[in-house]
Amino acid sequence: MKYLKFIVILFGLLIFLGTSAIIYIVFDRLFSKQTLILPDKEKLKRIQIEENSEIVNANISDDKLILTIKLNQKYQIIIYDLKSGEKLYFFELN
Repeated sequence: MKYLKFIVILFGLLIFLGTSAIIYIVFDRLFSKQTLILPDKEKLKRIQIEENSEIVNANISDDKLILTIKLNQKYQIIIYDLKSGEKLYFFELN
């Protein structure tokens, strides 16, 4: 019986701490002063994609542009930094 009380108290603490963490993260992002500054058009023009490729998916996460490209039945994932306009990572999937 004492183990059951311990487990109930432990789960209560986990629920309280998890809820507190979620509320803190939401309020931190809502009232954040950070703004995204996009690079100049010249920097964005440097993004090189092969001529016959097809952009399957494009996502923006934080300050990163994530492109999924299909070229000759192969997929490529390219990650660009939007602040500097530089290519960060390149993955090729078969």
